[in-house]
Amino acid sequence: MEIWLEEISRGLLRLGMQPLIYWSVLLLFIISIRRMKEERRCFGTRVYDVFTEGRSTWKIALLSGVGLSIFAVGAGVVLTYEFLLLLAAVTILFSLPLKLKLLSPVFTVGLTVILLYFLPLYPMGNISDDLVQPLSSVSLPAVVVLLSLLLMVEGLFLTKTSSRRTFPERITSPRGKKIGQHRVKKLAVIPMASLFPAGLIEPLAPWWPLFDIGEHTYGVVVFPILLGYEWIARAQSPKLASINLGRQTIGLSVLVFFTAVGSIFVPLLALAAVVIALLGRILIYSFHNSREKSKPYFTEDHHGVRILGTIPGSPADQMDLLPGELIIKVNGIPVKSVHEFYEALQSNRALTKIEIRDFRGENRFEQRALYEGDHHQLGLLFVQENSYESMAQ
Repeated sequence: MEIWLEEISRGLLRLGMQPLIYWSVLLLFIISIRRMKEERRCFGTRVYDVFTEGRSTWKIALLSGVGLSIFAVGAGVVLTYEFLLLLAAVTILFSLPLKLKLLSPVFTVGLTVILLYFLPLYPMGNISDDLVQPLSSVSLPAVVVLLSLLLMVEGLFLTKTSSRRTFPERITSPRGKKIGQHRVKKLAVIPMASLFPAGLIEPLAPWWPLFDIGEHTYGVVVFPILLGYEWIARAQSPKLASINLGRQTIGLSVLVFFTAVGSIFVPLLALAAVVIALLGRILIYSFHNSREKSKPYFTEDHHGVRILGTIPGSPADQMDLLPGELIIKVNGIPVKSVHEFYEALQSNRALTKIEIRDFRGENRFEQRALYEGDHHQLGLLFVQENSYESMAQ
């Protein structure tokens, strides 16, 4: 037990040596700054704070990391430092375009598996044996199973997407009209533990580690896995689209998982699992993108005023007004445009009562007293610009 505790402590210290920890912070900062500049251009104000793309992910990331660690250590999966450095290099390479959709495990872990699979076919004289041996000793079935589990975590993240943590945008349609859309993107850092060669821990059973590389002592290393996704909701609410994409991704991960398990007995199935993951994800998002080209969801509506977004902490946010909902009346006055909305809002400066039609087509009422210092526009964002935003720009 003392040896295990000592190795776990060393593993946590090794986490600080991983370059992806520092790269993830820099990447989040750059992406957040770019997004805030776009928000100021569209709405005349910043909507979300810096690092919002990485917030509200730590619970799922931590639980997922614990589950993946139990699988890796329990199954005796051994990952060398050389493999972790290769995975880090591939992850950083895919993050350079600053598109979080490229940080799906399908791309990062998938390309790493492909490189490892074809490594024996590369002329060994061009690569140092000190690098080849640790890479070739990593079990491809174990890595592909890890890919399938990470893909399942990505699907779980999608199904848990909050309507309050998607990023509204204004764009111009091909017909020249202003329409709205939501960009759904997140970056999660999943801390995972696994065995690596050279340490104090001896195998506890003849089958452990399951994927033996010829060593008899192992250590524990904790390393970060960057998982990201990014896509656009234009023809439906971002929450509904997230649930659908999440369920489809989880279904794909199950198929990849069983193919990966089969690669333990048929090595060629490891490459097949990666191909299935790549093609499956491309098909899922291709179908989603084709659907989003249909009639825009965030646009003018003659029945009321469509909410594009709310500023966090504003009165609208506290009144539980959600993107995609339709405002029918304000203070008892029917509204069909942004101008009519703000005129009705001024009819009662002490109390605001709003009638909303939700996603199920049912009407509900929300009301709130207005106080000094509150956002004078309730913190609501619409597809149409108003005079305040025009002056701010």
